[in-house]
Amino acid sequence: MKSILILTDFSKSATNAIHYAMRFFESESCIFYLMHVHKAGTFISDDLMTSPTENIYESFTKEPKRRLKTLINDLKKMHPNPKHSYEVIVDFDVFTDAVKQAINQHSIDYVVIGSNGQTGAAEVIFGSNTINVIRQVFCKTLVVPAGYDYKPISNFLLPLQSDDTIENEELVVINNFVNTFKLKLHVLRVGKKDDITQNLADDQDKLKDFDCTYATEEEATFYEAVTNYLKTNTIDMTGLIVHDKSFIQRLFTESPTIELSKVIKLPLMIFHSGKN
Repeated sequence: MKSILILTDFSKSATNAIHYAMRFFESESCIFYLMHVHKAGTFISDDLMTSPTENIYESFTKEPKRRLKTLINDLKKMHPNPKHSYEVIVDFDVFTDAVKQAINQHSIDYVVIGSNGQTGAAEVIFGSNTINVIRQVFCKTLVVPAGYDYKPISNFLLPLQSDDTIENEELVVINNFVNTFKLKLHVLRVGKKDDITQNLADDQDKLKDFDCTYATEEEATFYEAVTNYLKTNTIDMTGLIVHDKSFIQRLFTESPTIELSKVIKLPLMIFHSGKN
């Protein structure tokens, strides 16, 4: 049974990601942990006075728990599935610390989060919480774009930059992922000609047992190459391997936002190098 942690702030984007996850994992036996994280400092004294007999934790968590339980009841009606069960988690802590604790406590296999944010160039596309999860939380993470409706997944694109090498443990994770969901793997190696030549033999050796399509793109930015590939191939989900050097940092120093927005219109599966 897979353990799925779904993060929600009760926004439209988060709710959409939840419904996407119900469909994406519909063939799998899963326990879904619906989690809401709230900063304790956002509560005021009136919140604590509404139920004087309750302790502080109960006062903080009562309303989010009620909303999560209501959400679960709605999910059971909209997505009836005997393979699925649900649990509620409410925490008030630093967002990523709360997520890491939940992952460790419940042996989480996947994190699911919506992508949209509120302010700033980066957050318009990802949202600050989403960025922090990608940077700091070492668990396979499914990022669902705001407003994206579920479509059956058949083709999965894994683009690689010049400094991306596929380690054996990553191959196991990726192989398990594409086999579990019966996906056709596309690998796109992007970089300068010399870099591609250097990586080509290693890529072909490590991917020889995969039923995959392998392509290269020279002398283009990473996001230009991915955008061009998406224009000429039917892709349902993209993936990225995040190393110590965060792709988020490269994202906003190497690519115009308008380019990136085309790529992030598809669901994005994040793999962390050596950590999944």
